[in-house]
Amino acid sequence: MTAFDPEYDVSVAVRACWEPHARALLAFAAGQADAQLLVVDDLGDSDVLPAQWFFRGVEAFPALERLALDLCEGRVLDLGAGAGCHSLVLQERGHPVCAVEILPELVDLLRRRGIRDARGGSVFQPPAGRWDTLLMLMNGWGLPETLAGLERFLGEADRLVTPGGRIIADSTDMRRFAAGWRSEAGTRLALREDGRYVGEIQFQLEFAGGRGAPFSQLYVDPDTLSAVAERAGWNVEIAARGENGAFLSVLHRSGEGAPSGLPSDAPLTRG
Repeated sequence: MTAFDPEYDVSVAVRACWEPHARALLAFAAGQADAQLLVVDDLGDSDVLPAQWFFRGVEAFPALERLALDLCEGRVLDLGAGAGCHSLVLQERGHPVCAVEILPELVDLLRRRGIRDARGGSVFQPPAGRWDTLLMLMNGWGLPETLAGLERFLGEADRLVTPGGRIIADSTDMRRFAAGWRSEAGTRLALREDGRYVGEIQFQLEFAGGRGAPFSQLYVDPDTLSAVAERAGWNVEIAARGENGAFLSVLHRSGEGAPSGLPSDAPLTRG
């Protein structure tokens, strides 16, 4: 097996955005216990994210993530797998798991950590195949980057999901944090004063003084997610809500009925 999948092409632009992320994870894996990422956004906020967070065990998972893993069925495609913390748990539970990351060095890391099927790709360049569960965690709905990207992804997801399969992803409702937002006429779409959707945010990552290029991440609210999903032929179930606007969503194809095993839409604390 090669270190990376030759059919997946990593662009210079993608590497410019995500290389600090990969460098931080690889540094921690090599023994640098204090490796951390600086995360800066275009709203004027910054945060420090320890690389160790990507290597945590199930006992450190927030409650929404633990529930997400419990809801996985059959063969699982873990998009944006990071260092594989979720894939490893699912693999131990007996699920056939394909863990996907965007840079070849992260795919190599996943394989070295024991993921039996790790491949290069992204939400728009996924590996070939179909899965019973598409899993996207740690703001999984951020991967399509924008509302337009979300619409595109859901419009193409049929080729990844088996009949009766599900998409499980988390996000955060940013409307509670965006002062002065307004609704677009005739819709419930929350817009900032500059006309941008409140959940479309630009980020930059920095590790060891090297800052990457800006990239978009989507924080979609449940109402907007439901509206976009409905247009693409998907139904949305909000499986649980956490603190500070966090929520876990489960999508299934319209007309197939709700997925089995879903709890009621009850609050959860992020443990």
